[in-house]
Amino acid sequence: MPKKTQKEIYETIVVGDTSALISLAVGSVLLKCLRISKILIPQEVYSELSEISQYNDVHGKAAQETIRMISNGNIEVDEVEHVDKINELVSGYSRINEGEAEALILAQEKSIPILITDDFRSIPDLKKNSGNVEIHLSIYLLARLVLEKIITIAEAQDALIRISKGRSWESAAIYNLAKKYINELK
Repeated sequence: MPKKTQKEIYETIVVGDTSALISLAVGSVLLKCLRISKILIPQEVYSELSEISQYNDVHGKAAQETIRMISNGNIEVDEVEHVDKINELVSGYSRINEGEAEALILAQEKSIPILITDDFRSIPDLKKNSGNVEIHLSIYLLARLVLEKIITIAEAQDALIRISKGRSWESAAIYNLAKKYINELK
């Protein structure tokens, strides 16, 4: 089988929300994810990252790193046209915040097939409203890094451990699901 070119690998475009970007940065794999996928975010996610970057903790440092990638043009910020749809989602579903709503609407407006989020509680409501957009955890990109042979399974497991510790996922359902997903790549 011929090796894929960078253009073939990079054909994936995802919209990321704040939680997913923070997780990938905490796991020290966000920059590597940009080798396999273009990442687009809405303005609200940028605002949330800016707010989080003010903290001097693991999340603040991850947000600062993500903002540097945005400033360098590695991650693109785009505007949502139909703000009324954001308000409908936020007011109609208590588990969807403004950043997640804006990310979903942006994906729909730009016909981007994948939204990544690590807000586990909001996923069922996002899926109800997703239309043609697939909703995935950040682990989706981590697994793609393994499948595209950019990192090994062991490196993915190490990244997941960093994410788990940094995000306090050790006993959370999201960690167990992510761990199972990575282990099934073997």
